[in-house]
This record gives sequence, structure tokens and C-alpha cells, in this order.
Amino acid sequence: TGVDLCTPVLTYVFGEAQLDGRAAVVSIHRLRAEAYGLPADDTLLLDRLDKEATHELGHTFGLIHCLDPSCVMRASTYAEEIDFKGAEFCRHCLGTVRNAAGRIGT
Repeated sequence: TGVDLCTPVLTYVFGEAQLDGRAAVVSIHRLRAEAYGLPADDTLLLDRLDKEATHELGHTFGLIHCLDPSCVMRASTYAEEIDFKGAEFCRHCLGTVRNAAGRIGT
């Protein structure tokens, strides 16, 4: 979505998902460089969107936030934090996703 998302406890969130569920949503509103007074950057926007969509889908597979700074499941409060984390799951989180995906196929 292009509108801001918020929760009762936070002013805004980049996305929200049902933990171990079937639904997730991501907003591009605060992923855009323009939201911070910077020039538009479609490459940066797509990189952030890719990471946040993967992050929220991770929650649907039962993943919680990861402490590994390179893992896509690392929590991000600010857009800059999205830029610093990786776009992939760490080894531990990837194992959890694979196990969950195996349960779906059976």
C-alpha cells in the first residue's frame, strides 16, 4: 500500500503480518526517500520493499525478529536500518522457513 501503517503502540510501521498466519501487508509510504526530504530513488525504494516484503513473509512462516544484523528478519525502526540489513534470511531463520514450508506441503 502507499499509505502509512500504524499500530496502537507505534506511530508507524513498514509492514505488519500475522505471526504463523496467512496475511501480511507492507507500505511503501515510509520506504520512499522523499518521505525524508531526499530526492526520489527508485532503486533504493525497490531494495527496501524487497527486504520488508521478505521480512513480513518471514513472520507468516512463524519467524520473530532476529538479532543477526545481516538477517532480513532483523527489526527495523528507521528506514536507514533497512538499508544496513541483508535481503536474505540468516542460516537459523532460513531453517525455520524451510521447516514451515515442509509442513505446508504435507
